[in-house]
Amino acid sequence: MNWDDLRFFTAVMQYQNISRSAKELGVSPQTVSRKITVFEEKLGTTLFLRHPRGYKPTKDAMNLIEEVKNAEKVLNTLQRKFTNKSQNLSGVVRIAAPELIATEILIPSLKPFLDEYPEINIELITGINSVGIAKGEADIALRLVRPEQGALTIKKVGVMSSGLYRASSIMEDIKESKLIGWDSNIDLPSSRWLKKITGREPDLKFNNLATQKVAIQSGLGIGILPSFIATGLERIEHPYLLEESLWLVTHASNISTPRIRLVYDEISKIILKNSPELSGSF
Repeated sequence: MNWDDLRFFTAVMQYQNISRSAKELGVSPQTVSRKITVFEEKLGTTLFLRHPRGYKPTKDAMNLIEEVKNAEKVLNTLQRKFTNKSQNLSGVVRIAAPELIATEILIPSLKPFLDEYPEINIELITGINSVGIAKGEADIALRLVRPEQGALTIKKVGVMSSGLYRASSIMEDIKESKLIGWDSNIDLPSSRWLKKITGREPDLKFNNLATQKVAIQSGLGIGILPSFIATGLERIEHPYLLEESLWLVTHASNISTPRIRLVYDEISKIILKNSPELSGSF
């Protein structure tokens, strides 16, 4: 048995017709018929029942095609592995991103990419503190504020919309409700926006969005949340809408590194695919 035998066998399994198989393989029908007969003799079994309307696979043929498919998967995996290594498509890529964008959007979307490039390892850094690309603390960063300094490659990949939310059990208006927001030492557009529209500081302060969301869901007060994580909460209509641009950033020297460029482009695709949720238009 050799790969040429399997090539002819696979074609006949696919088309179950000698003429169509011959056309696909670029040979004469007689050659296909002869190859299949010789292959059956090598294996000591009948693979096809010959009929005027075509070749019908036997049980042995059905079992063999499954083994051939498994062998193809192994070969494809090996080929991809060595191709990835030769193109420097292996190694660690460090990504810095806002926590809830990472947990709700990036991580659930990465599996197909990592299946295709198993030699690339992702390190995900989350939080509100700015991670230095120029300092080498991350290879790629997804930011809500556009960097103004450094030799950086910067791309606007989307917009994140936020609104004022409360639990459905809360009946008080903005003036009466307790406010939920960021710690006083955290200066973010959402904290400045909350103060602008209410004229006061938060009553309950937290250092991450996940706990703010739980506090709002629990009816402790009202607060600002990105629209994509506010499912089940009641939005308080307000004439001012908070929209923050999402910037994908890497060092200018990184963009020519194949594995980093691949991940950079993949994050851009993921954000674009999820733009309706992020912008609040879903």
